[in-house]
Amino acid sequence: MAEPIRLYIEISITETNLKKLLNSKFEKDPYKKKLGYYFSQLLYDGFIDPANLFILNFDKKNNRCFIAYAPRYFENTMIEPFKDVFKTMSVLQSENTTAYAIFATPFPNFVEGYMIKNNGVIKIDSKAEVKETTDKLHHKFWSFSENNDFPEPKKALSKHNYLYKNFKNYYKRYLSYIEECEKPNKISKATKENPYHLFDDFYTYDNKVFQFRNYTRQVIEIPQACPLTFRKVSAILADKNYVFLSRLSKNSPQKNIRVKSFTQNNPNAIWEYYILDGVDGKSFDYVKEKWDTIYWKDKKSVFIFLKEKGLLKKIEQADSNTFKYLDFCYGKDKNHIFYYDTVLPIDTENYTLNKNGFIFDGDTIFHYQHKIALDAKTFKVLQYQSTVNPFIGTFIIEDKNGKYEYNRDWKNKMMKPIN
Repeated sequence: MAEPIRLYIEISITETNLKKLLNSKFEKDPYKKKLGYYFSQLLYDGFIDPANLFILNFDKKNNRCFIAYAPRYFENTMIEPFKDVFKTMSVLQSENTTAYAIFATPFPNFVEGYMIKNNGVIKIDSKAEVKETTDKLHHKFWSFSENNDFPEPKKALSKHNYLYKNFKNYYKRYLSYIEECEKPNKISKATKENPYHLFDDFYTYDNKVFQFRNYTRQVIEIPQACPLTFRKVSAILADKNYVFLSRLSKNSPQKNIRVKSFTQNNPNAIWEYYILDGVDGKSFDYVKEKWDTIYWKDKKSVFIFLKEKGLLKKIEQADSNTFKYLDFCYGKDKNHIFYYDTVLPIDTENYTLNKNGFIFDGDTIFHYQHKIALDAKTFKVLQYQSTVNPFIGTFIIEDKNGKYEYNRDWKNKMMKPIN
C-alpha cells in the first residue's frame, strides 16, 4: 500500500488569472481537456470515497489561492500531472512572487517540493529549507476542517468561503458529464418500481420512456423512444430517430373544463404521444433562441410550431442548410426572408433590420407581418414610445412625403398622417 501523501499549494494570483488557470488546456482531463475539470474530477473522488479530499480556496482580499489534494491512496505517479499545473501557474501567478507546491505526509514529513517562480519551476532539494513553509501549509489545510473532519463535496459546495465560486461552476458542469457517463448503466437497471428519472416528468424503465403526468395521474408511453438519446428541444421532444408531439386520444373528453369563472385542465382528458412523419430526430434542433423559439429545423427542413394546434408546420420554401434566425420573428435563408412561415418580398442581400422591428430594402418595408406603404429609400423611424421595448407601441415614422403615426395594434388604420 502506498504511503498517504498530500499536496499543498499556495500561490499569489489575481482572480482574473485564476479563472484563466482553471480554463487552461490540460490534456489529462478526460472531459474537455481543461484544468478546471481535472480539479473537478479530484473533488468528485470525495463523493465516491469521503477519504479523498480536494480544496480550492481563493482569498479575494489578498489575491491568494490555496489548493490541497489529499487522496486515500497516493501513488508517486500522481505527482507527474501536477508538474504541468505548476508550469501554468508560473505564467499566471502575480509578478515577483514565489509560490510553493509541497508533497508531504500527514505528520507532516516533507516528501517532494517545488518553488514556482515567474521564470519557471524549481525542484526543492533540501527538506530543511522549506520545513517552515511545509508546517504553515499543513496548518492552513487543517483550518478548513471542522472537529478534525472535512466536509464531503456536497456540503463543501454549500459552505461559504470554502471552495472558489468559479470552480464550483466547473464542478456542476462536471457532474452533468458524470451523469451522462453513468446514464446507460442506470437505465439498464431501471424497473417499474424504481424508474430512472430522465428530466421534467419523464422516466424510463424496461428500455421504454414514460411521462408521469401528476395533474392527470396518467402514465403515458412515448412510442419507440430511445431512453439514452431522449431529450427536450426547447418545448418539443426528440430522440436519435424521431420527433414526438402529444394530442388528445380518440374518444377523450375535452382538454379543458369550465369551473365557475375560469377554465382549467380537465384531469379526465386522455393524452397520447405520436411520432411526426418525415422529421429527423437526430438532427432536429431549435434555431438560436432556446427559451423563446420561433423556428426549428432538421437536416432537410425548417419548421414553426403552431402552439394553438399543437402542430409542427414545415416551411416549404425554406432551405435548412442556410436558414438562420434574424430577430423579431424573422428568419432568412439563401433565397428568402420569412416572418414565421410567410415569405416577405425583401432582398436577402441588401436589407436593414432595425431595433424597432422594421425590416426593409430599397423598395419594400415590413413591420412584422404588416407592409408599410411608404417610400423605402427615404424611410426613417423618428420616435418610438417605449425605451425599454423599442419594438412595440406607437412610432413616428417618415419618408419623403411626410410624417406618420404608426401602431401595429390599431385595429382600423395602423398609420395616420401627421399634419
